Amino acid sequence: MGLIREHMASIEAASYDRTWVEIDSLLEQAVQEMKSQRAKYKLRKVTGPKADKMRALMKYTRAKAVVDTLSWTIGVRGQISPLDEPLKS
Repeated sequence: MGLIREHMASIEAASYDRTWVEIDSLLEQAVQEMKSQRAKYKLRKVTGPKADKMRALMKYTRAKAVVDTLSWTIGVRGQISPLDEPLKS
């Protein structure tokens, strides 16, 4: 049992081998994706089929979660924990 636990701990252990350049680049990509999907959602809300509108909304929500999590992780001032963010109606 001890060997399995040790193996799992080694797999799940954070590697911390990312550079700040990589992290900033990922954050910038996520922000651009979030903006792009929000624009697609607004366009498809007026012109597109419901399935395309919902897909854009889901992709926007995913990108926003990445942005919020990365911002919180790197310590952006004023960024609350993504888990503490209130749900919007």
